[in-house]
Amino acid sequence: MAVHLEFAGAPPAGARIRAMNGMGGAEAGPAVFAGTVFVLFGGALLLWTGARLRHGAPVADGAGPLASAVLAVFFGAVLLLAGVWCFTRL
Repeated sequence: MAVHLEFAGAPPAGARIRAMNGMGGAEAGPAVFAGTVFVLFGGALLLWTGARLRHGAPVADGAGPLASAVLAVFFGAVLLLAGVWCFTRL
């Protein structure tokens, strides 16, 4: 349990002090899972979009080629960054 040092007074000798934004125990597992899912899905979306564009195939069926490519790259990058952000919270 994290206690704000302003209200806790001096810590006992040899006590470990954890940062308020640090995750421990139960919070670390879901963060690793979410980060892994985001990184894998975002990276796969970027790779798939790049392969479709290289072959000249449409990225999304029934949508404009430029709009679908831009949206796919945007959301792939956002998901990749969300995964990296999850890993930095550990």
